[in-house]
This record gives sequence, C-alpha cells and structure tokens, in this order.
Amino acid sequence: MTGADSLQDHDCIVVLSPHLDDAALSCGSLMARAATTTPVTVMTLFTTSQGRPSLSARAFLRQCNARKAPALYAQRRSEDRMALRSIGVTGIHFGLPDALFRRRESGYPRIARTLIPELDCVYPTFRLHISQGRVSPYDQRLLAELEQRVLLATTENDLILAPLGLGRHVDHVLTHQLGKALSRNRTVGWYADQPYALRGAEQVPVPAGAERLEHQVDPVAKARLITWYGTQVAPLFGTAEVPDLDEYVYLPTSP
Repeated sequence: MTGADSLQDHDCIVVLSPHLDDAALSCGSLMARAATTTPVTVMTLFTTSQGRPSLSARAFLRQCNARKAPALYAQRRSEDRMALRSIGVTGIHFGLPDALFRRRESGYPRIARTLIPELDCVYPTFRLHISQGRVSPYDQRLLAELEQRVLLATTENDLILAPLGLGRHVDHVLTHQLGKALSRNRTVGWYADQPYALRGAEQVPVPAGAERLEHQVDPVAKARLITWYGTQVAPLFGTAEVPDLDEYVYLPTSP
C-alpha cells in the first residue's frame, strides 16, 4: 500500500495525539500528503496544565525555559494550531491536563497539598509513575469518557490513527488503550510514537491484524513542520536541529 493513496476510501482521517506535538512528530508527513485529498483532523487529548506544579513538573518547565505552566501550554497550543494549519490539517484540543499536572481528590488538608503538590497528583513523579506505563485507576473513568467523546465526533466511515504507546509514557499508553477501545466500533490504525522509535528504546512492532503503509517521508518538509513546535524541539532533541524522523503507520488488513 502507498501511504496517502490507501487512505482515500475514508471520509476523514482522525489522528489521536496524546500531546501537542505527538501527531506531527510521528506521522506529520503522512498527514500533510493525505490532507491534499482527504480531510485530516488531529484530536489532541492532554493540552493544559492544572494546579501548583510538582517537582517533576517544575523540571519540565525548566527544560522548556518556561516560568509558568499556563503560559507554556498556551504557547504550545498556539504552536500546534500554526503547525497543523501549515499542512492543511484541522486541530482540536480536548483541554485535559497533561499527566505531569493531572489531579485527584486526595483528602489531605489544603495547606498540605499546597506545600506538597505531589499529594494530590495522579502521577506524583515522572520517573516512578509517568514513565512506567501504568495507567492509574483514577484515569479509567477518563478513558471511558474519551471513548464516548471520540465516538460522538466520528463516523463509521472515518479512519482513526492511534499511537502504539512506545516509550511507556502513561499518556501515550492511555491513548493507545483509547484506540483499542474505539476499534470495537471504528476502523482504527496505528502509528509508532516518535521520538521513542528513533531512540530505539524498543523495536517498532507490527500490530496484529495490521499492515504497514509504505510511505516516503520528506525529511526537509517534516523538519519544517516540527520547527513550529519551538518550545519542544530543544527539550526533545537537545539541539535546535530536528533529526530525520521516520514514520511507521499501520492499517488494519481486510477481513
């Protein structure tokens, strides 16, 4: 199959993106090509901050050279809108808090939660919680709500692309689980999460019952797209230069 040609049988291509750059990083070239013939929409789930930042959240803000989380996420949403617009793709932001900022009812006194923000974080630390790939029980209700929201916004003639969940970041794993849940009622394909696939942390698997699209990435055009995400390039790659990012996208095989 060739990437863009194999997508034309669908009314719309809907890409589920955990964060405000994941879709572009992982399948931006494919989206740009497909958008010339088929409407493409990126639904980004976790697009905001919430509450007083934990130590892990503060470390992330320092990596992004940002002082305040709300201002950073406002800038990231603006970057995403401009990036997707540049390739003719529609972006929808769900407005849910990033795992670094997600909160729960903890029962601790307010003063304790103010002094120690980790007490009411769904994921108190990045290294011990977010990067371990274990979705919190507190997010199970969120998963069900997301499934209904996406079902209401799509039709049976649409193709949904969801991440494979490489890298074990809980937001990526949760979005992968959302794709699996949606596959009961929708046509769902998959993409390999970048830059996790680039780093070789794990071999890119071929999902059961799926076939890889043969799609040639234009590295110059893709690098141009990624540079729109100015707050994230240096934290992701350690440099202002965007590396070549291959795209691994899979569609379900015909029954």
